[in-house]
Amino acid sequence: MGDSPPLSLTPDPNDYPPGYAEESNAGRIVGIIAVFHFIALAFVALRVYARLFMVRAFGVDDGLIIVSALLGLCAWICLVVQTQYGLGKHAAFTPIDDRKRFEEITFWKTVFSDGVAMGLLRISMALSLMRLKRDLKWYTWSLYAVIAFVVLYSIQAIVWLFVYCTPFSGWWEFQWMNPFDPRCHDFNIFLNLTYWNIACNIFTDVCLGALPVPIIWNLKMKLRVKLYVIGILNLGYLAVLMGVLKAVFMLTTGGSPDAIFDYWVHFWQNMQLNIGIIAACASFLKPLVGRMLKINSSAGYYPSDQPYNRSGHMGYGGSNAYGIRSGQTGTGRGGRTVDDEFEMHAKSGTVVHAQGDSSTAGTRSDHGRDGYGGGISDNNSEEIILQNSAPTPGIMCTKDFVVEYDSK
Repeated sequence: MGDSPPLSLTPDPNDYPPGYAEESNAGRIVGIIAVFHFIALAFVALRVYARLFMVRAFGVDDGLIIVSALLGLCAWICLVVQTQYGLGKHAAFTPIDDRKRFEEITFWKTVFSDGVAMGLLRISMALSLMRLKRDLKWYTWSLYAVIAFVVLYSIQAIVWLFVYCTPFSGWWEFQWMNPFDPRCHDFNIFLNLTYWNIACNIFTDVCLGALPVPIIWNLKMKLRVKLYVIGILNLGYLAVLMGVLKAVFMLTTGGSPDAIFDYWVHFWQNMQLNIGIIAACASFLKPLVGRMLKINSSAGYYPSDQPYNRSGHMGYGGSNAYGIRSGQTGTGRGGRTVDDEFEMHAKSGTVVHAQGDSSTAGTRSDHGRDGYGGGISDNNSEEIILQNSAPTPGIMCTKDFVVEYDSK
């Protein structure tokens, strides 16, 4: 019972349809994954540029997404290497030694791609979403719960890979020849735990897509920006679709001796990771594409045919309104400067005049901060998710402010 069924070392081509031995899906598998992965890398690069050079607020979530993308790159390189060992070809015409090497690469690719990279991606997304409303406890604790859940099921999935067979090298030594080899645990348990892991991935993707929607909808931002942010955050549902397809093909092709021909399960796994990375980075590209898509915050609060921030009083934050005085350089359409495109962004040389008790500030205010001790304001909510949440010096005020401009 412990012996694996013998494999034909020299299959007779006459037993198969013409051209069967030469068929290969390697180009399709590697090529499609390459397109989506390099798109994902481009999104990561643009996100890093925006965070480092435009927003200047690089965070832990940005570091995690970089690691996740690099692991995704390693997974794609593994696919390229596997083409030498039978990827995309029919198993009957793949030598046993090549197949063993193929399965060994698959094992380590699964550990670092499906186990580590997917977990880091979701943790990064949760940390990013925390910027949206840190003062709302149910929202913050829900994201912490998602992070804890991701950590636990990711560890479970990785540990299971190492204990399923004894020794774990059985994954490539004998398990692929006989899924029911007694040196491995029950194959049905393996399938059930795989479905559990896929279900956990789908559940967390749904949570990360749904949690911020009611908060974003109630924030003070124009409808176009609301729809943009909600749409971008819900790109994660495409990753959910990839997870569903992965589960379907696991159900229909799991244990198939010819699974390496289409390699569907790992194909959709790689697609799920890359789509997830693209979705996680898209919301950080607003500083780069906001003007082109007409979703810059200032355009939503002020008519395009009137100068920006030129009224005598401005109603940010209820009765405690404040205005910004700044020397202007390089105005664009409607009299707005480049810096005006980032709402509540005090430019260099800012001078604030207060009525009554005077209060001035000469420091640059942080994006997403109001004038009350650095707290986050809903008035520029579409920028909050892009910004650093660390407290920085803000503008302290107790009276209404009047905006004045000099002629410079």
